[in-house]
Amino acid sequence: MDNFEYLNQIAQSTHPQKSKSSDSSSFLRGPIFKIAAGGIILFLLLMIIGGLIGNAKGKSSDLTKQLYVRSNNLNSVIDTNSKSLKSSRLRALSLSLSSVLTNTTRDLSNYLTPEDGKSKDKKNALTPNEKLTTSENELLENLNTALTNARLNGILDRTYSNQITLQISLLMSLTTELYARTKDEKLQEILVNFYNNLQPIHQSFSEYSEAET
Repeated sequence: MDNFEYLNQIAQSTHPQKSKSSDSSSFLRGPIFKIAAGGIILFLLLMIIGGLIGNAKGKSSDLTKQLYVRSNNLNSVIDTNSKSLKSSRLRALSLSLSSVLTNTTRDLSNYLTPEDGKSKDKKNALTPNEKLTTSENELLENLNTALTNARLNGILDRTYSNQITLQISLLMSLTTELYARTKDEKLQEILVNFYNNLQPIHQSFSEYSEAET
């Protein structure tokens, strides 16, 4: 049942019922009852709308934190693996991507962090809910495992280019989703800049991967 159906049920439940008593019938048709019923419906409507807005804001906030965590995690992966790459082109592309990620995580951190700057508050401000945190940790672990195995098997460059291309695609998708959910102009500006900077880097990684296939 959606919210509109729920509201319709509430509205129907407040309709006056026929009664054998003429006094009751007159009261139910009276202006006082109509005003009271209308007030109840309006109150319930505002509560539901408020809940929907609050839920949307909550999702937007968690997605922003998720984007921060994912960008930060990917930057750590680049830092760990880029020095082991044989291809100078891949190393250069990694440096460009790292710069974009560093700038964006800084902007997102400033956006999310309370003005008082307390360490405890800052940690909470940058951490998404438990479900998203678990999901991001698993994504990072799988990526690290794939690259570690590739290094041991002497195929790091090829695996790295494929994996980073995929990770940029996921970042761009998450950025698009968040942009669609937020009305905050400051956040939208960060997201637009991030997406525009990721596009050419994603194209370059993709071209490199295709050439190596």
